[in-house]
Amino acid sequence: MLLSVVAISAPAAAAPQAALTASGPDAVAQGETFDVTYDLTNDGDEDAGSGGIEFQLPDGVEITNYDADSGNAADGAYFFINGITQGETKTLTVTFEVAADAATGDSTVTAEGFVGTESASTVDTTVTVNSVDNGSDGSDGSDGSDGSDGSDGSDGSDGSDGSDGSDSSDGSDGAIENRDVVNGDVFVTSGNTVFQGEEGLVFGNSADETFSASQLSGTSGNREGTPLQMPIPVNEETGTYDLNGPDSGDGGFSTTVVEPRITTSEVQLADTGSDVSQVGPDSAGQLKIFAEWNFGEAEGLAITVEDPSGADITNEVLLDDTNTDGGTDVLQYGENEDNAEDASVGLDLEGEDAGEYTVIFEGNDNLDQDSVIEEYTIELTTEDELSIDVAEDSVTQGSNVDYTVSGGTDGQFRLVTIDESDFADGVSDEQAADIFRNVDDVSETGYNSADDSYAYAIVEIDGTSAVGSIESQFLDTGDATVEVYSYENEVSSLDSDDLEDDVDLEVTEGELTLDSPTDEYTIGSEVDVNGSAEAADEVRLYALNNDNWELVKVNGQTNIDVDSDDTFEVEDVALSNGDGGGNDILAFEGQYQIGVIDAADAENIELDSGDDSEINTSSWTSNDGTRATISVESGGLTAQFGTVDGQFATEDSTMTVNGTADGQSNVVVAFVGERGDVDVTEVSVDNDGTFDEEDVSVDLSQGAASGHVISLGRDGTVGDGDLPSASGGTVGTDELSTFITDLEDQSLTGNQVRDRIVSQTTEADATDDLMVSTTFRVTEASVSLDSVYPEGAQADGINPVAAGETMVVEGSTNLQPDDNSIVLNVLNQNDNSVESASVDEWGNDGQFTLTVDTSDLETGTYTLEADSGDTTDSTDIEIVEERQQTDNGTDTGDDTGDDTGDDTGDDTGDDTGDDTGDDTGDDTGDDTGADNGDDTGADNGDDTGADNGSSDGGSTDGSTPGFGALVALVALIAAALLATRRNN
Repeated sequence: MLLSVVAISAPAAAAPQAALTASGPDAVAQGETFDVTYDLTNDGDEDAGSGGIEFQLPDGVEITNYDADSGNAADGAYFFINGITQGETKTLTVTFEVAADAATGDSTVTAEGFVGTESASTVDTTVTVNSVDNGSDGSDGSDGSDGSDGSDGSDGSDGSDGSDGSDSSDGSDGAIENRDVVNGDVFVTSGNTVFQGEEGLVFGNSADETFSASQLSGTSGNREGTPLQMPIPVNEETGTYDLNGPDSGDGGFSTTVVEPRITTSEVQLADTGSDVSQVGPDSAGQLKIFAEWNFGEAEGLAITVEDPSGADITNEVLLDDTNTDGGTDVLQYGENEDNAEDASVGLDLEGEDAGEYTVIFEGNDNLDQDSVIEEYTIELTTEDELSIDVAEDSVTQGSNVDYTVSGGTDGQFRLVTIDESDFADGVSDEQAADIFRNVDDVSETGYNSADDSYAYAIVEIDGTSAVGSIESQFLDTGDATVEVYSYENEVSSLDSDDLEDDVDLEVTEGELTLDSPTDEYTIGSEVDVNGSAEAADEVRLYALNNDNWELVKVNGQTNIDVDSDDTFEVEDVALSNGDGGGNDILAFEGQYQIGVIDAADAENIELDSGDDSEINTSSWTSNDGTRATISVESGGLTAQFGTVDGQFATEDSTMTVNGTADGQSNVVVAFVGERGDVDVTEVSVDNDGTFDEEDVSVDLSQGAASGHVISLGRDGTVGDGDLPSASGGTVGTDELSTFITDLEDQSLTGNQVRDRIVSQTTEADATDDLMVSTTFRVTEASVSLDSVYPEGAQADGINPVAAGETMVVEGSTNLQPDDNSIVLNVLNQNDNSVESASVDEWGNDGQFTLTVDTSDLETGTYTLEADSGDTTDSTDIEIVEERQQTDNGTDTGDDTGDDTGDDTGDDTGDDTGDDTGDDTGDDTGDDTGADNGDDTGADNGDDTGADNGSSDGGSTDGSTPGFGALVALVALIAAALLATRRNN
């Protein structure tokens, strides 16, 4: 008793694409009906003009009813859907009946759903068919009483001669067929069904052996062991009852209780079989009442027709086979019959008053309980008047709007038109043919260019109305008139006498906005292009220069798609890059106009097409192109180098470099050593114009060095576009990196390398390249302990700290922060660490501060050691019991500290420091430089004094054009750092 639903996967979504699913019961008994609900979805990216579901039925199973969510056509084992739009799902519930003698076991219904003509999806529904009589004792007719001896009535004794058993005739041989009437009793034979609400039944296979209802009891479920009642209650538990009840076998007799149901009850057009809920006088006399129900073997279906006042007019309006009054009011067709026409009777409402008529369907004997009764209403109108209406009175140009034709009769075709005077300017014949969309109940669309030129749709009335859709993109702004005619096809000339109705549709202009880019744009930078566009499918971006608007290609594309929420956006667009005329405009500094326009309008009004698309200003304005002012600028360059106190330790190997380079994708970072060695890295620039690279390689020999960040400017070309190492084509950052790298192999000094870099970039002819430079010294890693003092008593040098006080340690290093850490250990006399602290953050000046808690330290002398892993420094410190205080306390501390500090520090610092520095530096620099000649002067200038550096700087400047003060600054920093360097 298992339901197995297996869906055959459809291909990846295309246009259109079918997806069919099904849900139904697990099991059903012989003679019962079951429903399966199917959902057919168009999963593709286009509408489909039609769809459908085709069924393959196993033996013993047939379709008795279709129940769809929209008016569609059913024909035997095929259900037709007239139109299914993209993403739309159509739902269909199908009622199947299992024959009373159907084979037991699994029975599979196969359904194949179609969308369009090329895509299908198949689903299987498997239902387990259970027997109502397992025949375990042979009483199911295995003794021959099932007619195998010829007693099946083939001799006429089954009533075909008019005798249905009411005269006690059960067949000459005594055999009884199911539902035979014997001596006034209705016999139900073993294995057949009975219905809730029935009465007066006798159970038995012959007149000699009968059973009362109470002898039969439920076999399982809620009915298990419960005797069957007679009359059968309307709420009796459905299912199997037999002589053995829940025990195995049926004891020789079984029956199944089924809920009586009317599955179809409607009024149809006699010639098409389509159900109608409204009808005019032209078709009021061409109707029929049709029904399907599952208890046809028990009784017929009584039909009652009531007029709008509730009066019974059945006998007046039912038609017989000759279409005259007096048709039967009891239908004799059940779901198990073969001739569906026996389940209908003609209906003639012609000449009746307008209003709503009710048709009542119910069993004609016992089965007339409320749960069985069905009603159908049909409205009779006074005249066949077509009317047309639109879903919205006003729409934005470019959007779709639905229209509805009402008042027709099912199956009729009618013509809907819009005159060409309502078309937009420049609309072609092909575009005019697309004004009416071929969707929903539309069977044909087109453009008629004969005597009367108009766009048209031919719609088929489904029930009493037809629905279609209009594409307003090709309609002019203002009021457009939509008309419906009584014609069934397009005609060359429209006659106002055949005009049934019309409606005005207001078409308004769609608003366009450009939110970005506006205001300022840096050449070469990437920005987002976004805004809104009501009712446009695509837009185009243009820039105005002089007289015409010129196309701006957006990442190589001409058009920008508009989303369903009427917005558009393209990210990371370099406006100055592209082969559109507008791209060229935005590649030069200046102030311009930029805007968007509907792509469809642009195609109609452009002066030139393709990459050279241009629109004149008057056409731009009349077609509602939007505009904004944009200032185009060249990008600047800033850079910061992560040197520490003007130094770089060779142990670090990498340095942080960051800054801004608006409009650039990459910058070149080059480091040059004094021996001509170089290290070059390309660093990418983010969309916001910033770059930040933490691990830029610095592989230089020790000594004075320089760092440079180079960007290529607006034109994106190095210098004048010609590099010695480049082999033609674009000369960009890759070629520049190669050029600088190759300089290292040419036995050049650092100054010569720098000179050649500058000559090819910032000092080249007509260049717009930019460069930011710095100088520093490459040296070994260093760390030093500079000051120790108690917290709150800052002092220079190494000072004693009282036990229990917090010791503050100040030091300096040339190592990179974050990548390194300095560990401070307090060592006792046995070189064991008794306290420690660490730091991994300090500024570009290399100064760091640590604190140590001395609460656990005894008084005495300790060694304070700072270790970076690459280098160490140490000093002795004293932990005392109590620091000595002056007698004057705070006043003395202030006076003495200030006086001594000011007098001694200033005097000594000014007199001694300045005199010694100036006199010694100047004298030594001048004398030694002059006496020793160029060689000695150069050495003393670099290593010893600023003056010597200046003296030699003159000749240095002359030999390194473009760097001048930069080279002198390298020498000055080298000398200063050498003088302050501390060896461990």
